[in-house]
Amino acid sequence: MENAQLLQILEAIAGELAVDIRQEDLDGSRGGLFRLRGHCCILVEQKLSLSERVELMVRSLAQLPLDGVFIPPTVRQLLESRAASPA
Repeated sequence: MENAQLLQILEAIAGELAVDIRQEDLDGSRGGLFRLRGHCCILVEQKLSLSERVELMVRSLAQLPLDGVFIPPTVRQLLESRAASPA
């Protein structure tokens, strides 16, 4: 699966989970998952390459409960393997 297609799927999963994705100039930080007033958000450094954005989204979404969300099997396997591996 190409990175552009994978990123679209990951963004759709975030949408189903009501997780906002914000691309901003983070001045050296890559971004990641955070909670603000009980709401989950993923901050993404706008200068990241496509493959870096995919990795950030996988790392962030792997921290969330994904039960009840349809995820294509190859993407679910990727998220589950990332959740099982140390950060």
